[in-house]
Amino acid sequence: MAGKKDSILIASPLISCNPFCAELKEKGLPYDSVWMQIGHVIRHLDLGTCLSHEQRQMVREAFDEYLKLLPGRAKADVEGLGRDFLGEIDKLKRTGVAKALKLEQDFNAELLTAVSKNLHQLCLIIGKVDPCGMIESLKADTLKSIKSARSRDEILNIVEAGFNDLHKKVKTSQEKMEISLESLLVLESNAIIDKLTGIFNRRFFDQELPKIVETFFDKKGKVPFSLLLLDIDRFKEINDTFGHFIGDRALQRVAAIIQNNCRAGIDSPIRLGGDEFALFLIGTNEANAVKKAETIRQEISKRTMSFTQRETDAAPHDVSFMAQVSIGVCELDISWKDKAPNDLNRNPLLGEAADDSPISRLTRMLAESADQALYRAKDTGRNQVRAFRQG
Repeated sequence: MAGKKDSILIASPLISCNPFCAELKEKGLPYDSVWMQIGHVIRHLDLGTCLSHEQRQMVREAFDEYLKLLPGRAKADVEGLGRDFLGEIDKLKRTGVAKALKLEQDFNAELLTAVSKNLHQLCLIIGKVDPCGMIESLKADTLKSIKSARSRDEILNIVEAGFNDLHKKVKTSQEKMEISLESLLVLESNAIIDKLTGIFNRRFFDQELPKIVETFFDKKGKVPFSLLLLDIDRFKEINDTFGHFIGDRALQRVAAIIQNNCRAGIDSPIRLGGDEFALFLIGTNEANAVKKAETIRQEISKRTMSFTQRETDAAPHDVSFMAQVSIGVCELDISWKDKAPNDLNRNPLLGEAADDSPISRLTRMLAESADQALYRAKDTGRNQVRAFRQG
């Protein structure tokens, strides 16, 4: 029975350790002992992941050395050496597992550090806002790549490459946003600047006057505000006599004089359209606003508008004429908040406003009052400054 068992062990292709059993038999060693298990371990040594290549080679060499010690020994000694050898292999495996675990821990720490560092940098760049799902895309692409990676170094390279690509996308997106913002600012600036004179236009007047009135209202009128409305006298005659090209040059000269009398960053010169201008004077009461208006009026009326033929490129000869302006001045009064528009001006020139909020009413009353003052300046002889008087 024993011979039959031996032949089965040697011949059967289903027994994975047959070559070792055969080798043990050829050397006269007990192939039916613990060394059969050892042979099986040696055969499948390369399938283990916890031993390095050097350690696997060391085990094979030790196996060959142990085999040299077995011939002539008693079965108990052979079994004891086998158990000792298995113990050495087990010790190497435990050491390999600990080393592999340490490598995994170090790798995970390195990976998390790389991810954390890059995410921190990205948050600083994009202000904790994910543009167009870029980070979600990075996570999906990175996980997909990591699954097919063959080593830790390859995984780290994939993560770093993913973040580098995202950095470039965010930078490009940021640059595009900055360009778009600059373009919007240019468009906005162009939208509130009068092309002919280079000062603010009617759109600025309509947008900013309610805001100024609201600030005045919030501060309970403690910071004065005055509005100037200016109109060039008999401007139609200038256009009819010298042409619209010269008329445009005259408008530019008047705008320049108004602007030169402004405090930078405080006063706002505005061309309302045609030959009509306005001036916002923040922190200026009626008395000082009248002085400012008078200075502007005198500079315009005393300065001859002279244009050479080369300068105008339109008239057949040099052109000179005098221009005059009428100016209406009105200081905003906080007490108007309790008045009706018709109580302030008996013959209002402006139509009824759809918005009847306090700010809207005060804005309308201010513009209406400055306009009344301007018309009085024109009706009483032109080329003069008139302040608004209630009634």
